[in-house]
Amino acid sequence: MTKPRGLDDHEYRKRVKALRDLRIPRCWICGRAIDYTLPPRHTMGFTADHVEPRSLGGDLYGELRPAHRACNSRRGNRVGRRPKTIAFTDPGVL
Repeated sequence: MTKPRGLDDHEYRKRVKALRDLRIPRCWICGRAIDYTLPPRHTMGFTADHVEPRSLGGDLYGELRPAHRACNSRRGNRVGRRPKTIAFTDPGVL
């Protein structure tokens, strides 16, 4: 029997690091700046948010977007209420 993939999965951690390395400046939920110098457990620090929550069938390797830890926690597994979306193609954002 294979062990279920969790947040400590090597490939998932590589994807989160790649997203973090992009340094996308804004949280996709609230639109405010993310301070990448803050420690990972800080409420305004970077986390990778699953667009489709894993608890609702989303894949561990599904689409990830940058979010503040507090925003990600507050959003929980809700999908009915769309968070504020940032246009990543906007040159003013990247």
